[in-house]
Amino acid sequence: MFFSTLPGRIRAHWRFKALLALVVSAMFCVPYFLIGHRPLMSVHTLPLSWLDRAIGFHPQEWVWIYQSVYLPINVIPWLSERREHLRRYVIGFAVLSLISFTVFILYPIRGPKPQVTNPTGMYWLLLQYDAPLNSLPSLHAGLLIYTLAYGKRILGDSIPVGLTSLCTLWAGLILYGTLATKEHYAIDIVAGAVLAIVVHWLTWRAERLTPTLRQPLTTAVDPLAVRS
Repeated sequence: MFFSTLPGRIRAHWRFKALLALVVSAMFCVPYFLIGHRPLMSVHTLPLSWLDRAIGFHPQEWVWIYQSVYLPINVIPWLSERREHLRRYVIGFAVLSLISFTVFILYPIRGPKPQVTNPTGMYWLLLQYDAPLNSLPSLHAGLLIYTLAYGKRILGDSIPVGLTSLCTLWAGLILYGTLATKEHYAIDIVAGAVLAIVVHWLTWRAERLTPTLRQPLTTAVDPLAVRS
């Protein structure tokens, strides 16, 4: 049942979704890379926690998992059937990003990544655009958890249990990958996750959907029933 509804979900408001994807990507990427490469304040580093030390540096093995975060972040919003839900997603995305950008500007932190001689493949590609100073809070973790929470919100109990378990495992591997590639400290992941949960809750706590928005799109209101 869930998978049979996917084509209709993707088609719903597809022009609006495509426009939002372009606008949000541009408004996110420009400040993200400028801030990450052009610090205005003194750059700091953090002491390694026991977890940072316990997880070794394995960039070539974990970079593919690390990079796979872009799949759920870009796919899940396309499963929304309502403009109101998309609007809420973008508002939360913007709030999450702005808070993170503010921290990056005021207190830039360089990630714990060691220098790699002659990187190859996907890890080489990552290094070409990586923003080394956007460390805490981790937007890699924050946007992942925020988007997964949004997916759970709009899809509800229609998601098969097996798919939920698979997504949970995948998310856990991505978060582990941020530490195995040393793109982030462990505290970055915690900060990004907490920020994502708080922003998601604030975005939806004052939900005021009308009965029309709550009912299926194909449901029509009977005027005779209204008058009676």
